[in-house]
Amino acid sequence: MEKNKYLCPECGEIMNETYDKPALNLICPKCGNKIATTRWDPIDLDSTVYEITVLKGNAESTENVKLVSKIMGENYIKSKMLLSTGFLCFKGNAVEVQNKKKILDDNNIKYIINPKYPY
Repeated sequence: MEKNKYLCPECGEIMNETYDKPALNLICPKCGNKIATTRWDPIDLDSTVYEITVLKGNAESTENVKLVSKIMGENYIKSKMLLSTGFLCFKGNAVEVQNKKKILDDNNIKYIINPKYPY
């Protein structure tokens, strides 16, 4: 994030910034003046429905099968079959996909996201 350049309208001091999605709060350390507004990240406004497809050929380790079982809500045998053949793992918005993507990346699972995921 770039350095805050907001100046207090009361005294001209550089204001302190706190960001708690989507609220952006600016507080002057000198006079205590407060300003609140909203700021949205592009990912929060993206209404595209994305699909994550796990590709076939991923390692069928016990950990990976358990991960697929947890994500898909399937039993071990079905999860092992899904992992060996590839499957549609998840459909959802950009924020939800980001969370699933992190889980798959952390476990070295190969996948694709359609349409192209820009985040």
